[in-house]
Amino acid sequence: MKIVVVGGVAAGASVAARARRLDEHAEIVVLERGHHVSFANCGLPYHVGGVITDRDRLLLQTPQSLRDTLDIDVRIAQEVVAIDRDAREVHVRDVDTGREYTESYDALALCPGAEPVRPPLPGIDLPQVLVLRRLGDMDRIKARLDAALDAHTAGERGPVRTVVIGAGYIGLEMAENLQHRGAHVTVVEASDQILPPVDHEIAVPVENHLRARGIDLHLSTAAAAFTPGDDDTVRVELSTHHTLEADLVVLAVGVRPATALARAAGLEIGPHGGVVVDEHLRTSDPHVWAAGDVVATPHTVLPGSWLAPLAGPANRQGRVVAENICGRQTVYRSTQGTSVVKVFDMVAGGTGATERQLLAADVPHRAVHVHPSGHAGYYPGTAQMHLKVLFDPTDGRLLGAQASGFDGVDKRLDVLATAVRAGLTVFDLEELELAYAPPFGSAKDPVNMAGFVAANTVRGDLRLWYAQDAPGALEGARLVDVRTPEEFAIWHLPGAENVPLPTLREACGTWDTAQPVRLYCAVGFRSYLAYRALVQRGFTDVATLSGGSTTYRAWHDVEGEGAVAVAPEVSYAAAADLLAATRERVTVDAGTGTVVDLDCTGLACPGPIMRLAQTVEGLSPGDDVVVHVSDPGFAHDAPAWASAQGHRLLEIVPEGPGYRATIRKGGTRATAAADTRDGVSFVVFSGDLDKVLAAFIIANGALAMGQPVSMFFTFWGLNALRRPDAPVRTRPLMDKAFAAMMPSGADDLRLSQMHMGGAGTAMIRKVMKDHQVPTLPELIASAQAGGAQLTACTMTMDLLGIAAEELLDDVDLGGVATFLGAAGRSATTLFI
Repeated sequence: MKIVVVGGVAAGASVAARARRLDEHAEIVVLERGHHVSFANCGLPYHVGGVITDRDRLLLQTPQSLRDTLDIDVRIAQEVVAIDRDAREVHVRDVDTGREYTESYDALALCPGAEPVRPPLPGIDLPQVLVLRRLGDMDRIKARLDAALDAHTAGERGPVRTVVIGAGYIGLEMAENLQHRGAHVTVVEASDQILPPVDHEIAVPVENHLRARGIDLHLSTAAAAFTPGDDDTVRVELSTHHTLEADLVVLAVGVRPATALARAAGLEIGPHGGVVVDEHLRTSDPHVWAAGDVVATPHTVLPGSWLAPLAGPANRQGRVVAENICGRQTVYRSTQGTSVVKVFDMVAGGTGATERQLLAADVPHRAVHVHPSGHAGYYPGTAQMHLKVLFDPTDGRLLGAQASGFDGVDKRLDVLATAVRAGLTVFDLEELELAYAPPFGSAKDPVNMAGFVAANTVRGDLRLWYAQDAPGALEGARLVDVRTPEEFAIWHLPGAENVPLPTLREACGTWDTAQPVRLYCAVGFRSYLAYRALVQRGFTDVATLSGGSTTYRAWHDVEGEGAVAVAPEVSYAAAADLLAATRERVTVDAGTGTVVDLDCTGLACPGPIMRLAQTVEGLSPGDDVVVHVSDPGFAHDAPAWASAQGHRLLEIVPEGPGYRATIRKGGTRATAAADTRDGVSFVVFSGDLDKVLAAFIIANGALAMGQPVSMFFTFWGLNALRRPDAPVRTRPLMDKAFAAMMPSGADDLRLSQMHMGGAGTAMIRKVMKDHQVPTLPELIASAQAGGAQLTACTMTMDLLGIAAEELLDDVDLGGVATFLGAAGRSATTLFI
């Protein structure tokens, strides 16, 4: 049997290699029109960027190596120009010599791949406008870039400017690698988002990451024309009437299947432009098979056949073609489009269907968003990820998943891709037992967490509303933000009222249970707890925001369009400007004071701000703090905090998943002229562990924001201030009875809910320890160190028989007048 393979890269090389392993006696001829076979085209951008320094490492095989190891006749620079199906021959032209000849076949495998799209724009053929598909393309791009950089280094021209047209995977990989080489990069994308394989809210964090890394990004913008510029440059005219000057333009606007040969031979072509094949990858001609980017195959989730120009499916299809040519009845079932990309420090990708595709195909679905860390939060080097899972609302079958983040994204996508392929449900995700150790994951893996949330929605334990539903979903509803007052003050949705979770159970007592309530928090967990509390109190129309404000801000743009920003924020574009300015100076506005290096990596909000506030408190005006954080949201929080406190943000520089910021302590704190009241006063009435914890978390947050704090402890709240080692004293009988019934200090408080005979309280303390959440005694000490005034109610002390020596050090004694005086000076008063 003679097998002829057209194309010698991913699919074609796989056909030839697998066929030889199955049939040692077959004559196998590979005809490749390029000058290389079996090369790593996915690695091309990284050689341009200097990450892969040795070009030869991209050559996985050569004609000689394939001859030596597999006895395959591989011919490069041989273009198949026609197929004679009746004679079972292909007509071949030698690219270098022009010689033409025919080659017969018993079985023909068409694997010509895809061609890069070159829009018919004026100037598209200028030498500065290049595409990246093959090794020769890579060589041309690298040579032009090298020459421009050399001229800049020699002082013969200014900074090297490059433009990438298209923000798909290849476009973004090129943008990163061009910048690695020292070029200024502008990315132009006709769509309103980057990364077509993911939905909008998953792409936006990557867009912000690009801008923060100094990439200029033009969305909803197309290239209109290219015209020659000065000094071997090109002018890129945009649809927005702007013009960009560039030394190099890389077109990365997509590919189309190379079907010219198949069309001319009369093979059936599908509606998406790919060669039609059956389940065995046989074309409409029984002697011709096809594989790779040229074919349309069934989708794992969506109806119909789809194009999927990906290396993984191409290699698997090549294997299936070879097996069927050699007599095996192997079926290629489907392609689900699993893909992933690295963009500077971020990773993004997806598997299965996107929500856009499901909507277009009218497939019923639901979505959940979760934002866990890539691995255990207390282990260094992690950050929040954005994870979206799509599923059938009736049976929970997985339809797709997407993620973007900094660590562990590829691992979760692989797990979810396997689950989609296996037809698993969200209930199966709950039960998956995945590898866990602090450097790699969490005891409840992000995949499990997505399963928990999704399964809750299918079971009816949770009802969601979505960022894209606003503002329509909020009409006539009570919009409740259950985050802390500090979080609310920095940013909140318009029309929201702040009811922190610890106060919600008491506050909702006066609400109309028939009025719709729409809840949200930062990532969806606290609002889920609030949801469960409300529905079990008789509220009939409650829903919580999927993914919380993190997803909302991604969907509606991180700058907060349609939201309320109470404190000033820095945009990601401004962060990029700061980064660019930092590159242009040797020192950062060098001061004469002390410089403190503060590591806040691994801390979640508001941890970095609290640590920063504590550090700055001990410094003198003019001293600097260089703070390192892994929370991407710090780009907004730090400027807001610094402005409110009268400090100066000198620079903010991307660093790993987060930022490095330099803040100089100011002499005075900014105050509002209209109202001299400031700070927060508390009445702490409860002695429940969770409620007292909430009080001190809010108090420490307020102190971190520079606000005075006064806390008045009365009745059962006084137990939080009792010393665990109080001196023994003689007590009246009634005082002894009270002492026996009441907790003896902060470490002895119980939960208000789920105490479960002490098991629940022990569990929450264990969880707090695992997640590096400070204990209540530590929070109390932190508040005192930060200047909080703690006052014990003397009337309550008399009633309960508590003596001053039984209380913690530095606790003031006072009555109602003391509290009212503090409350009168405060901007906010809370009763807990």
